[in-house]
Amino acid sequence: MATEAQVRGYLLEEVLAWLLRNNGYELLTAPVPGDPALEVIGAGLAVRGRGARHQVDVLGEFPFTLPFSLPIRMFVEAKSYQLKDPVGLEVVRNAWATVADVNEFDVGSSPHRYRYVYTLFSTSGFTAEAAEFALTHQVSLVDLTLPMYDALRNAVARAASAVHHDVLGTGAIERLRRIARHVLGTAEVAMPRIPGGQRLLGAIQQLRSELTASFGGKFLLAFPPAPFVLALTGDIDEFLMSRTEQRVNIYPNTEDQTSTGWIIQPAGHGDPDYTLYFSLPPHVDEWLMTDRRHARQLKQTGLSSITIYQLRDGLLRAYQLRYEPRHRSTRRPQ
Repeated sequence: MATEAQVRGYLLEEVLAWLLRNNGYELLTAPVPGDPALEVIGAGLAVRGRGARHQVDVLGEFPFTLPFSLPIRMFVEAKSYQLKDPVGLEVVRNAWATVADVNEFDVGSSPHRYRYVYTLFSTSGFTAEAAEFALTHQVSLVDLTLPMYDALRNAVARAASAVHHDVLGTGAIERLRRIARHVLGTAEVAMPRIPGGQRLLGAIQQLRSELTASFGGKFLLAFPPAPFVLALTGDIDEFLMSRTEQRVNIYPNTEDQTSTGWIIQPAGHGDPDYTLYFSLPPHVDEWLMTDRRHARQLKQTGLSSITIYQLRDGLLRAYQLRYEPRHRSTRRPQ
């Protein structure tokens, strides 16, 4: 029988696949015809590298290809440790080695060429050593200890507590994944028939309801030109009604201590159309605290252009926010 901690980790990866799907990524669960890099090992998908095959639980493919670049595929790995055990250097180093190996695989004459990237999600944060290595080698880290992820962590923990006693026998984890992907709609898979399946199904349906309530319309992932991902909250509906490209102000939230650490508002004078909030990973915040010039440097480089993707009514929409340092909105959060 799988432990509750193991089930929590597996469910977390499926939930992250759901979250990424809502932000534009397509979940790959089987080999693509004609693509020599993807194959099945045991019950799971694997990506061939120059020196080894790398099994992957969640592999996302982004539908947009930048000019003069390759399509992007992303390894997604989730670590659900206790808070006292942050993810260390070994895990991040392994992610970097995996990407280096698969990006050197020779596909021969096949047209299926991709650039692979890696994102690590952690419910216990990351050590300073791991964070520094990731920043240096462009491995994206998502710290799920930040307040805006509380609902996600709690929903996954409740679902794992409800179902882990039913995750029994050979192939139990794969069946759990199939149920989660069927219910969350991240892949076209049939509902497996297993003992206790109705209990599992009910728990995952409840998980989906909680995720939709917390993240269905009040939460967006944003991708800056830096090795971390931003989670945006605030006036999401108003933001989505705005122009797809805007100049914005970005500044620390010093007035409202009940909200998160940074604010985004449209640049210019007058009452802004929306206010978005986000927090930076702790290791980035610590770096900013050492020198005020770091904050200016971060906004002019790491937050200079923030891209947001959202899947709405079956269509992928893209938004771009460009940092404008010259003006600051007159409105303050209420």
